[in-house]
Amino acid sequence: GKSTVLGYGFRQPAIGVNQRTGLVTSSDQQGQYIPSTPLHIVRDGQFYGYLSEGLQEREKYPSPPADPMTWMPHSVNASAISQVWLFGAKMGALNDAFVHIGFTRPELFRILMNKRASKPQASVVSVTTDFQFPPLNGSVNPADGQLYIAGFQVAGWGNALDALSGMGRVRYTGGEVTLPREVTPMDKGVLLRFDVAIDPVKATDPNSFSLASWHYQRSYKYGSAQFKANGEPGLDWLTASAGYLSKDGRSVFIAVPDMKPVMQLRVGWSLATTAGRNFERNAYTTPYSLAKFDPAAEGFGDITVDLTPRIAARQEAGPVTVEEGRRLYGLMGCVACHSTSGLDVAKVGPTWTGLFGSERPVVINRKKTTAKADEDYLRESILDPTAKVVKGFEKGEYAMPSYAGVMTDSQIEALILFIKAVKDGDPDALAAAKGDKADAGSFE
Repeated sequence: GKSTVLGYGFRQPAIGVNQRTGLVTSSDQQGQYIPSTPLHIVRDGQFYGYLSEGLQEREKYPSPPADPMTWMPHSVNASAISQVWLFGAKMGALNDAFVHIGFTRPELFRILMNKRASKPQASVVSVTTDFQFPPLNGSVNPADGQLYIAGFQVAGWGNALDALSGMGRVRYTGGEVTLPREVTPMDKGVLLRFDVAIDPVKATDPNSFSLASWHYQRSYKYGSAQFKANGEPGLDWLTASAGYLSKDGRSVFIAVPDMKPVMQLRVGWSLATTAGRNFERNAYTTPYSLAKFDPAAEGFGDITVDLTPRIAARQEAGPVTVEEGRRLYGLMGCVACHSTSGLDVAKVGPTWTGLFGSERPVVINRKKTTAKADEDYLRESILDPTAKVVKGFEKGEYAMPSYAGVMTDSQIEALILFIKAVKDGDPDALAAAKGDKADAGSFE
C-alpha cells in the first residue's frame, strides 16, 4: 500500500533484512565516491555517498554522507554482496549470528556488532572461503538449520572461480570453534572474546598480535588509496605493549598505546586453545569512538594495563620455520593481498604460487625490466616494496607498506621460507594455500 525511502546514494547495493526487527543493512561497491567497501545500516532517509557522474554535480553532496558500520579493505572484500541473519540456525557458535557474503573472492564473514558506542560500529572476521562457485545470497534452511548459499557469475564482475553458478551448504561440523564473538576497540587497546579457553602463554605474549590503521579519502575518483594519520600514503603500524587473559580464560585484552578513532583498523592475532589448537585471524573494524576499558568489569580482575611503548621487544628473534612463515602470512595481513592458491584474480598483489625462482617483469623508476625472485628480491620487497614493483601492479590503488621495523629478521626469513615452500610443494604450505580455509573442522 505504500513505499518508504530508507536511504539513497548507493552505487551497487546488496541488502539484508533482520527478520525479527526489520533492520535493513546494505553493502556497496568501491568506485567513484565509494573509497572502499562499506557495510551500512540503512534508515532515516540518509544519503550514503554516491553521486551519478554526469547527472549530478561533481562532489556536491545533498547532505553529509552517512558513515557505515564499518569499512572493509578492498583487498579483503573486493565485491561485497548480501547479509544474512542466522535465526533458527543449528550452527553452534553461529546461531543467530549476522553474516555477510563476499563475491569476487568468495568468502563468508561474520559481522560483530559493537553495542558499546553511541554510533553503530561493527567488526568483520572471516568464517570460511571454502566455496567452489560465486556466491550471491543465502538463507537458513529450516529443515536442517544450516546456511545455504546460491550464486552465479555476473557479467562485468571479475571472480576468482571458473564455475558458472552453484548452490552450497555451510554447515557446522561440531568441531571446536575459534571464531571471536566480540572484537571491540577500546581506549587502552582491543578486547577479544571467544567461546573456547585460550592458551595463557600465547594470550599474554604481545608478539601474538599485529595491528595497523589507515584512512580513506572520498572523492569522484575510483576508490581510494590508504593514508596514514598525517595524510601521507601508507599504514600506521600499532605495536601491542602487553596481552592479558581474563579470569575465565576465554577473553583476551590487547594493550595498545595511543589508541585513536580511525577509518580502518586491522587487528590480527595468532593464538592457541588450551587443547593445543593454533589459530590465526584478522578482524577489520572502524572505531568511531573508543569505550573505556574497565578490567574488573570485563572479567580481567584488578589489573593495571601496561601501555609502555614496546619498541625494543620488536627485535626479539623467533623460529625460522615454514610453519612460522605460514603463521605470519595470516597474522601480518599478507593473506589479504597475495594468493597462495594461484588464483590471484581478486587480489591486489601478485600471487605467491610459483614466485620463488621465477623471472619477474618489474618496473624500476618507471622503467620496465626483469628481476629474479631469489631470497634477496623477496627480502627487498618486504622491506622496500616500491624498489621493484611487479608489472601490472605499479598503478594499484593499494601500495604495499614497508615492513621495515615491523618484522624482525627472523620473521622475514620465516616468511621467505613459506614462499619457497609454496613453490616447492611443501604439504604444510599448500594445505594453508588451498582456499586459505578458516577454522577448518568447524565450518565447511
